Amino acid sequence: MIEQSMTPNDGDSTTVANTKTAILTNIANRYSGDDFNYLLECTVLDPRFRTLPHLDHDQYEAVFLRVQNKAEQLLQKQATAEEREGGAAGGAHCPTHGREEAVRDDEPELTEPAPKKTALEELLGNSFSTEPEESNSSKQAEREVENYRKEASIPLSGCPLKWWQEHCSQYPLLSHLAKACLSVPATSVPSERIFSTAGDIVNAQRSQLLPENVDMLIFLKKNMAV
Repeated sequence: MIEQSMTPNDGDSTTVANTKTAILTNIANRYSGDDFNYLLECTVLDPRFRTLPHLDHDQYEAVFLRVQNKAEQLLQKQATAEEREGGAAGGAHCPTHGREEAVRDDEPELTEPAPKKTALEELLGNSFSTEPEESNSSKQAEREVENYRKEASIPLSGCPLKWWQEHCSQYPLLSHLAKACLSVPATSVPSERIFSTAGDIVNAQRSQLLPENVDMLIFLKKNMAV
């Protein structure tokens, strides 16, 4: 909406046209690259704005594809963590585990010789690979994304966090991503105000304040109603 309203037209004076151009340039520099992609991913995980009407079809599909890839990575990390916990628990409950490992260390390791590569494998082996079968994590992430895209958008007055709380069992991967993305402040104004408060507290007359006391004073100033 800002880009559309800031587009120069024939009725603008030179000053207004230059101002609009400066605003558009500033926005283009702020909303581009990986930062802009991350903002789109956060927006699509908000059930109020998941349709992303300001994007074309290709951009829209690319956003959901990135979200799906992140969901797959999340599921793979969870599976890896469970395997590690299971392996550690299995080793701890096996009384002979340590003795067997000690015996194996003393025994010579028997390995079969690697099969000889053909001339074609030697030539193209590093650059050619067969397409792997779709993993379970990929299927689950794709299924969640497809179902989420079919959901109806909630009203602007609705709470996205409450919506995800009610649908977390239906979308376990996407709800986890939404919790991480939607907790990011949409503006830096609160942090800038805290910096200003810290500047008022730490001055030449109070230069001997301990860091922990500064932290407590700032916390009380921003959280206690006076």
